[in-house]
Amino acid sequence: MNAVGTQKRFRDTELIEKAISGDRAAFDALTQRYLDKCYRIARRLGLSPEDAVDVVQDTFVAAYQNIERFDFAFQFSTWITRILLNRISNMWRGLGRARRLFFRSPIMEWEDFLGGARSADDPQRDFEQAELREYLQNAIDQLPEPQKTVLVLFDIEGFKAREIAVMLDIPEGTVTSRLHHARKRLRKLLRDYLS
Repeated sequence: MNAVGTQKRFRDTELIEKAISGDRAAFDALTQRYLDKCYRIARRLGLSPEDAVDVVQDTFVAAYQNIERFDFAFQFSTWITRILLNRISNMWRGLGRARRLFFRSPIMEWEDFLGGARSADDPQRDFEQAELREYLQNAIDQLPEPQKTVLVLFDIEGFKAREIAVMLDIPEGTVTSRLHHARKRLRKLLRDYLS
């Protein structure tokens, strides 16, 4: 782990210790640090903006209520993401038909994902990038849920395979297998699009 990563984890550890002892401001600082990341994960897993806000709020409420059970062997980002994934899974089960959550709004927030800053100088390029982003989201949405989850967490959010294994409570080999199959499927879908 680099020096910046060590410092951030140390600061997380300090904040968690303070939160455990009842310091609400310390937990609020952790929330501010990880709120956007949790929201991005929820959106990339197919939740509408409204559902994503709800599930992220539920995630941080659950984390606050259970902060004394935090295991310092893990990073806070791993722990909060596991809670988030459990909340999303519960939401899908509660609806009975998980697919209803994957009807996307026509406007997706892909600027962070592909670095798709708009260019006033080249509207054709902007149009092509928007089209590619939409096609890529459609391709990701076609993946089976286990593959989609691993792909979003690893390739888009940058979690390590061992962290994802902890979040999903599966062996690390299963993570790498799902990632391999997800990438293989995406390559095929993108090849079809590009040809």
